[in-house]
Amino acid sequence: MYLITNRHLCDENHYLSVIEDTVSSGIENVILREKDMSDEELTDLYNKIVSKTSYLHNKFNLIINSNINLYKKLNFSGIHLSFERFIQLVNEGFIFEDNKILGLSLHNTSDISTLEKIIKENNIKVDYITLSHIYETKCKENLKPKGINLLKEGKKITDIKIVALGGILPENVKEVLKYADDFAIMSTLFTCENAKLKIKEYKI
Repeated sequence: MYLITNRHLCDENHYLSVIEDTVSSGIENVILREKDMSDEELTDLYNKIVSKTSYLHNKFNLIINSNINLYKKLNFSGIHLSFERFIQLVNEGFIFEDNKILGLSLHNTSDISTLEKIIKENNIKVDYITLSHIYETKCKENLKPKGINLLKEGKKITDIKIVALGGILPENVKEVLKYADDFAIMSTLFTCENAKLKIKEYKI
């Protein structure tokens, strides 16, 4: 399971508690997705998370979304990028470290095919891709979900780990995991009263 953060869904105390509870429940990947924060604000938040979770790479992966500066500066496990940003960095000759996690956001099979070509041409290691959004979700209220078929078709094109995203709930997670390697959640955990109990509902 991947937790994607969103501090706009709750107050800071609850936000940090959810991350702490998530990690103590055995969730291995936390994507820090606060793209509207300055480097200084993100650094402060990073330090609070590290303090709250006693962050160690062998305990869980803390992955920064988009911010190359802090990816280089702080002790993140890796970085998560939009596909467009990834392509831009490849074209600029950016060197992705093999010992760091690289995750990408993709939204259709055409992107997957393009990614496969880029990987072969540039010998880049991509650890996982998120495919979204699978089901209806409040985060994408006016957009039609892609459905399970996106996961099915994606599996035919790539061997990269596929992480399903968007509207993944305890009642549909079994179906999702027939066609995806893992799944990511955000609002479900940050808006619930007890994250540990909610995570148990996802255990299959």
